[in-house]
Amino acid sequence: MFELIRELSKYKGYNQSFVSQIVDKITPFADEMHFDSRGNLIVRKHGEKYTPKITLLAEVKEEIYVVTSITESGALVADANYFTLTYVQGQAVQVETKNGLLGGVVTAGEAEQHAAVIDIGANSANDAREMGVEPGDHVTLFDDFLYLGDEVSGRVVGKGLDNKIAPAIAIKLLQQWDTSEGEITIIFFPFHNKKYLSNQLEGEAAFYIGSVPRQRIAQQSRGAIELGSGVAIKVADKTIPINQTLKNQLVDLAIAHDIPFQLEFLFRHRYKKLSTKIPVSILNIPIEHLDKTTQVVSVKDLEDTHQLIQTYLWRSRELQF
Repeated sequence: MFELIRELSKYKGYNQSFVSQIVDKITPFADEMHFDSRGNLIVRKHGEKYTPKITLLAEVKEEIYVVTSITESGALVADANYFTLTYVQGQAVQVETKNGLLGGVVTAGEAEQHAAVIDIGANSANDAREMGVEPGDHVTLFDDFLYLGDEVSGRVVGKGLDNKIAPAIAIKLLQQWDTSEGEITIIFFPFHNKKYLSNQLEGEAAFYIGSVPRQRIAQQSRGAIELGSGVAIKVADKTIPINQTLKNQLVDLAIAHDIPFQLEFLFRHRYKKLSTKIPVSILNIPIEHLDKTTQVVSVKDLEDTHQLIQTYLWRSRELQF
């Protein structure tokens, strides 16, 4: 799992977006794959006859700055669009230009205005243009994904890990999929499409893979959420109709198969309530510094989530809603 996330973190540049990296990794394992009219990437792996079917929902966020102007001194002014990023002076970035990737560093930022000033080593606006920079170019965070401490800790630190964990779990499931386990549909969707997913869910159950901030101290409406203590199974949510029978089945399976898990009561989702025809469960990965650009996640929590979904499939023929 560590190597998969590391590979997803290696941004290839101007002609290869994060989504295209996902496509490259799943193509050898998918039976069907297409983009729908809303830009969702829908992938299917067929199973044997009379085997269970599930849907996996993996949000794909490609957070970028967009160069809006070039100053007379050669610095770039970049806008982060609707993303809420924390700008840190000294943050390394890379600019995607027609001539290739350029290294840069954030020298100033105004979070309220979603703007950042980026130094690329140019002395004038003309120098910057000669380096290939034009307004509209994309700027991404330079990723230095690595273990926190060493690999014994099981924790990794990197930029925007919350954007990569759901796709990583989905890709890993697809790569290891056995047709005797059943049929899986994976929907890789951008943030603004969440409210349109209800009609695309298929099978006996759907699993939404998300993230939750680490919460060391239990509060009145939420329990403590720790890194390395297992997948966070969401108990209740104000917007998604979590199926309690499915939630209880996942808890029972986790206990029976010694899969570490936590119960989450955190009400964070803000999109409109979904009406679904099949049971839905939310499985969240705890993340340290979720509101920052540099985040920490436990690889073990990702593996526990992967194992819980596989265990559900192995037992699904015996489960009754």
